[in-house]
Amino acid sequence: MPITGQCCETLGESLAKILCISVLIAQLAVIDSHFPYFEGDGAPSAGLWIFLDVFVCLWWVLSMLLPRCLQPCLRRLPQRLASVLEEVRHAYLAWALYAFVLCFKVNHLVDYFDTGLPQKPELYSSTGLKLTLSMAGVVFLLLAYCHHKELRGVYYRLTMEKVAFSACLDILDAMMLLDVLFVRQSREDITGTMLESVVRAFACISIVLPTFPLLVTRCIQSPTPKHRWYRFALILQSALYLLLVNFPLFSIRLHLWFTLNLNVSTFFTKNLIMIFKGVLEIVKEAMKWYKDASSTSHYISDDPEVGTRLNTLPPKAKQEV
Repeated sequence: MPITGQCCETLGESLAKILCISVLIAQLAVIDSHFPYFEGDGAPSAGLWIFLDVFVCLWWVLSMLLPRCLQPCLRRLPQRLASVLEEVRHAYLAWALYAFVLCFKVNHLVDYFDTGLPQKPELYSSTGLKLTLSMAGVVFLLLAYCHHKELRGVYYRLTMEKVAFSACLDILDAMMLLDVLFVRQSREDITGTMLESVVRAFACISIVLPTFPLLVTRCIQSPTPKHRWYRFALILQSALYLLLVNFPLFSIRLHLWFTLNLNVSTFFTKNLIMIFKGVLEIVKEAMKWYKDASSTSHYISDDPEVGTRLNTLPPKAKQEV
């Protein structure tokens, strides 16, 4: 029996979901295995970490099963309950939950960091911990790919791919910044200062912020999405990453380099590039948004598939788009 393109696509999607869940479980488990090195008065018990990990993993599995396996069951439920359960399948909730737990763990690791942890490259070492945390970027990339098929229109899918890759780099950037809190020499210069709180805050913001583009993609999946506001959402997204990720991280690294004379990573250059890129994207999308808003003709989407779908809507619905 010949294998069709749809079968290959379904197989690839299934493998991506299995890989995504596997990487998620592996990362959470390895982080938890470091906690015996990070104990102290007032530290949460191991049972709490296990409960949070199981809850996150079950939520992710459920969100990936809902689109296919549970659709027949949802049709038999009351409409309000079905709507609530239907919302579970969207990626923004899965990432928000994971980001909350990961931020909780990152702050615990910083609070109870063991300066006796080996610096050499092995699993239970400072290097192994940083590499494990950096897998959050891979997890986000896989999550975005698993929900990629749900987007209607080539333009939105390409935009999601670009956003997913950019957000992945920003997460890796934030994890790299935490390096100053997991290296004995730099930690002694920063611990207890305002700079430590700033580094922790912006690292957590970088982890949570990818929830926004996922939320935007969820909003454009409705039957009559407001495509005009999608342009504004792209502007807001670029502004958020510019003001809350790349500019602050660039400034922090500049301070570490010139004021504390500490080594900084090459992500310093990445921050500078992304600042210029963010400004250009804001200007470009703002010009397009202004052009769409001032046009007296009917709105035309960048995506021909979306344009075709809009033409099938009733006249009243078209005016609202």
